[in-house]
Amino acid sequence: MQEIELENQEVTLEPLEAAPSRPAPESRPAPPPPPMRSQPATRSGAGRFLFGVVLGAVVGAIVAGGIVVAFDEDPVAPVPVVAEPVATEAVIDEPAPTPSVQAPTTAAEVTPEVAPSGTTLRLDVKAVLAAIQPAVVSVEIRSGSAAGAGTGFIISPDGNIVTNAHVVEGADRILVHLADGRELDAELIEQDTTRDLAVLNVDAEGLPTARLGVSAELEVGDEVLAIGNALALGDTPTVTTGIVSALERRVVTDSAELTRIIQTDAAINPGNSGGPLVNARGEVIGVNTAIAGNAEGIGFAISIDHARPVIESLVQGVVPTRPLLGVNIGSVSDLLDEDRASLGVPEGLESGAVIVRVSEGGAAESAGLVPGEVIVVFDGRRINDSEDLVDAVRASTPGATVTLTVIGADGQERTLELELGSATGAGG
Repeated sequence: MQEIELENQEVTLEPLEAAPSRPAPESRPAPPPPPMRSQPATRSGAGRFLFGVVLGAVVGAIVAGGIVVAFDEDPVAPVPVVAEPVATEAVIDEPAPTPSVQAPTTAAEVTPEVAPSGTTLRLDVKAVLAAIQPAVVSVEIRSGSAAGAGTGFIISPDGNIVTNAHVVEGADRILVHLADGRELDAELIEQDTTRDLAVLNVDAEGLPTARLGVSAELEVGDEVLAIGNALALGDTPTVTTGIVSALERRVVTDSAELTRIIQTDAAINPGNSGGPLVNARGEVIGVNTAIAGNAEGIGFAISIDHARPVIESLVQGVVPTRPLLGVNIGSVSDLLDEDRASLGVPEGLESGAVIVRVSEGGAAESAGLVPGEVIVVFDGRRINDSEDLVDAVRASTPGATVTLTVIGADGQERTLELELGSATGAGG
């Protein structure tokens, strides 16, 4: 669970429709939003845009329709969500370490790079599809009498496959349908739910592997293609095209805050989850993950640069860890007057990250930090707002000793050292 929190917000529930070939889940009305707790309110100069986001694995039988989460441009504001369980929890044996995710270099093993079309890099849909489709797979999960479907893409000739963690959550059995028509049982090597990534393995050799690109090179307006098992409609994947609509989005779920998200208007539907978002060179530059539940033309993909280090760890059967400070924070500049007073923030202090709550047993509590204190320096880095502090903590390592400068209600600065804690998962 992401530890940085500002406030509660209302969330809507919009269940996904099941694939036509599967029984639809019972229609259930959305429960009322949870009551607001008394917490500091915040203001954002750019305002907030909040809407439902659906994590898009196709589900049927007794599996619930989906998970609806909140999307918020504020990077440090996870919100409570109304969620329905995707499946019962599965117990999966610890796998043996597997080879690295490094893509093979021989042209025969990796999908080909597509040549630019014309003087600018334009998307040749047929050429890109021909390049990437052999490495795209459909993922089918079964858990008791429940079933679901998603997408994945092959990253090594010996059968390692990337998909979303929420696609395979609770699966008793995972089946992978290859582009050549084979249906194979898959083993879950490992997953990181905090970044919504999972790596599967099938017992096969010489498989075509997807060419991984560099998402840092993306610009808004670049043409992209999404391919996957949309709505589990048939034996061949669904292909949609669009552009990169925005970069560096943040999508908040009930268990994680996904960052460095690519927003696209390429149609992404239930069942596309875990599939590749591909550039005009035929390279994977994102992992399709979610769609806006009450909007059109707004889909989200985890950028491949952000996904790659987690994938490399999961291939080895290791879930990454992340550092934790153990506080819930807000930006001083965003606080309302009454909240400044209740927290005891000194008059005249207009920058820094104010501590709203201290996690029991965490690093901050052990170091004596208390709600109302304002962190202004983290290990030599000036902290102007909550986002600065989040970035500074994420750039650290679990167990590292760091130095903080904080300002108390009396306006006096104090400096202290603490050892950062850790949590399972790489985080958003």
